[in-house]
Amino acid sequence: MALINPLYLSGFISFGAAVVLSASAAMASPVSHRVVYDLDMHNVSSAAQVETIDGQTHYSVRKLCDGWETIEDYAISFGFGPDGQSNFISHYQTWESFAGDAFTFNVTENSTLDGDKQYDGFANIAQGAGEAYYSVGEPTTRELPDNTMLPMKHMLMLLDRARNGERVYQSNLFLGGDQDGSLYFVNSVMGKRKNIPADEKIGSLAEDGYWPITIAYYDPEAVNPEPEYEITFRVQDNGVIRSYIVKYSDFSMRATLRSAEEIDAPSC
Repeated sequence: MALINPLYLSGFISFGAAVVLSASAAMASPVSHRVVYDLDMHNVSSAAQVETIDGQTHYSVRKLCDGWETIEDYAISFGFGPDGQSNFISHYQTWESFAGDAFTFNVTENSTLDGDKQYDGFANIAQGAGEAYYSVGEPTTRELPDNTMLPMKHMLMLLDRARNGERVYQSNLFLGGDQDGSLYFVNSVMGKRKNIPADEKIGSLAEDGYWPITIAYYDPEAVNPEPEYEITFRVQDNGVIRSYIVKYSDFSMRATLRSAEEIDAPSC
């Protein structure tokens, strides 16, 4: 089972999920910040093996002198009823250039099912196509197809298009990590802005409203019409994600904001 950043994120996502200043003058720069989310089960079907979810993720996005740094640390326990539980810990760190044409990633994972894993590499994109390099184990490369985007630029483009009244956008998205699970075809749906005030947990980072954005992630080579998973974000214009839901085929996981704080960016 893959767990992806919400600002992709990104994310901003992973999950997390950011703004590329050189990509468009209309895009506003996100605030460098750190957030903590509590994770639990949102919905579950009778066919699901997973019965409970309990965890937390710490996510930060920071504007450096030459690009954006994102760091996300997960600790999640999946309960399987009488069959016990599985624990999953991961560290996901990326750097992405402001132009959205260069990217590095470092991922370490530990789980009771799969043991220790590590993924490192980088990607370069020129005029929508590019190449990714994976440096762990036997070094390998893969071509990235036309209309491939990197996480920060992708999320910020979605916000920019949402502000302009656009509702649907499709592209390829490179996230890094495992070679077999680092590239997706994504279909994004941007809802109308919700003018709902933030709660006190966001503090000085609070804005009056947010954009509901849902991204469906597809294996670019699969024939199955169903996505591998979907993430629905509630993201403010300053890049802070109030909450998100990750939906798999037979259950969904909810991330609820516990705390948020602005962090200092370097003096360049």
